[in-house]
Amino acid sequence: MDIIDSASEILKKGYVCDNCLGRQFAQLLTGCTNKERGKALRLTLAMQIELEDRDIDTSNFIGIGFRNKVVRAKKTTCCVCDGIFDNLLKISGKMLKEVEELEYDTFHVGVRLSEKLLKNEEDLWESAGIECTESIKKELSRETGKILQKKTKKEVDLDNPDVVILLNLDKNAIEVTINALYIYGKYKKYVKIPQTKHYCPDCHGSGCDKCNWRGLSYPTSVQQLIAEPVLEATGGVDTKFHGQGREDVDVLCLGWRVFVIEVIEPGKRDIDLVKLKAKINKLYAKKIEVDDLRFADKKEVQEIKSANPDKTYLLTLKADKVVMKKDLNKLDALVGVIRQRTPDRVKHRRADIERKRKVYSVKYSLSKEGLLKIELKTQAGLYIKELATGDGGRTKPSIADILGAHVDVVELTVLEVG
Repeated sequence: MDIIDSASEILKKGYVCDNCLGRQFAQLLTGCTNKERGKALRLTLAMQIELEDRDIDTSNFIGIGFRNKVVRAKKTTCCVCDGIFDNLLKISGKMLKEVEELEYDTFHVGVRLSEKLLKNEEDLWESAGIECTESIKKELSRETGKILQKKTKKEVDLDNPDVVILLNLDKNAIEVTINALYIYGKYKKYVKIPQTKHYCPDCHGSGCDKCNWRGLSYPTSVQQLIAEPVLEATGGVDTKFHGQGREDVDVLCLGWRVFVIEVIEPGKRDIDLVKLKAKINKLYAKKIEVDDLRFADKKEVQEIKSANPDKTYLLTLKADKVVMKKDLNKLDALVGVIRQRTPDRVKHRRADIERKRKVYSVKYSLSKEGLLKIELKTQAGLYIKELATGDGGRTKPSIADILGAHVDVVELTVLEVG
């Protein structure tokens, strides 16, 4: 590869700016910019022209003083980038206006090229080759990012930025995407409400007579109670709730359950989580409680979703016959492997398969009212209500089978998660 001949070929058909010229040799040398590479090549070619004629468009030598030749150069626009690199400060200024009211610590500049720029770049590659080149998209992203970083004192983050600023040259627009804010915590639930929003099955959230035009099957949820103060603090538009498992609507959760709440398009990120925790716990003291609030990221959502912690439950049952204290010892047979087919109540939305889960320990007692109290420590994924009732023989062994009685679940409480 002859660099001088390649550079001459690039400058043959019209004016090419320093950035676009140097970018074709971006993989040569380190510690210098494409603009510096292009300027050095341009000066070298100008000196070559002093010694020998070359077929180069003279507009490429504006501002260069020749000693031995008369070279007439007329100012024009780069035929590759259409003058974009000459306007980076102006473009960066427009980007700053788009994000000036946002609160963020990290950003990334993305670029979408127009069809014209894509064709210009492909034509350049055809004439100069692609052996040492860099794409115009990559250079535009990097150079505008450097300008914004200097002006805002914010950090560029290519992997997980708070804000993505897209220079959309196809639409001649600047588009801003505010990435979600993630807050980790854990909750207890003292009332019978769902963990997340349940949309009305008839209207799917749009509102109808059956849901009193709320769009929801239940008036509130753990998600909604936590989300209201969170959205007020962050200025976000909505939330998504990611729990480490979930309990049924009618199940209390007195053990801490881990969650991450995802805030969509937050306007503010620098929020006081200590105050936020205090506010949530004060507003909903008789419904829920939260603790250990801290900032998280998307990766942590996947981690808590994939975790399968053991759980401890307190099960209160009513049998259709009198259960004697001497019969309770039979419940020790629950310790070990439980075989469960997918419960009848959920098989419409889950595969009908047999699962094997373990019961690690069991404690039991009878209340004065004759209710059976059973504390169970189990492997994740065991259906506790079906462990009690037997689910028509789909769970074996079951409490009902062991006691030889029909049992109803009066109350189920999660005592500990993990």
